[in-house]
Amino acid sequence: MSELLLLSGGIDSICLAAWRRPACCLTIDYGQRPAKAEFTASTQVCRALGLKHETLNVPIGHLGGGVMAGSLPIAASPHIEFWPFRNQFLITLGAMYALRFGYAKVLIGTVLSDRRHADGHPEFVKGIAEVIRAQEGMVEVEAPALNYGTAELIRLSSVTPNVLGWAHSCHTGVLACGHCPGCNKHSKTMGEIGWNR
Repeated sequence: MSELLLLSGGIDSICLAAWRRPACCLTIDYGQRPAKAEFTASTQVCRALGLKHETLNVPIGHLGGGVMAGSLPIAASPHIEFWPFRNQFLITLGAMYALRFGYAKVLIGTVLSDRRHADGHPEFVKGIAEVIRAQEGMVEVEAPALNYGTAELIRLSSVTPNVLGWAHSCHTGVLACGHCPGCNKHSKTMGEIGWNR
């Protein structure tokens, strides 16, 4: 079954690229502040892995919130990186792209630590998969690493340091700020696998 991976250029999606070797990787600029760095990371990873890489530009920055959008956090969530319905939107775009260009499945990089958000729970993944599958085209949605931590996923994927070194995790911009949730996760993960020594 041909697979399309939503590749953000972060650790988890890079690991999925190395593990699943999808037919195509899709990176989306939806108006997030780190978009340029995410595009660079994704491009270099796909080049290193010999994977097809495509991009979309669908700017919705004016609908975003929190540090990823460069605005005040939205009161609906205690998390400073919360962007309303972002993953639902990105998965929908991925499914649209998959159906248009002949991919049967959309892969998303949800991992255990994403359960701090409602759209990181298995119930959300199951629900969005059912919604997409119920429509014409029957595109599948899968989160292969849903029950893995990021360090486990790195080991499982056998991703090499030179590929994972391109990962951009910062939520605030093109350079790592060192203190946002993405940077904190990156630093913690590198410590867990012993790559930051």
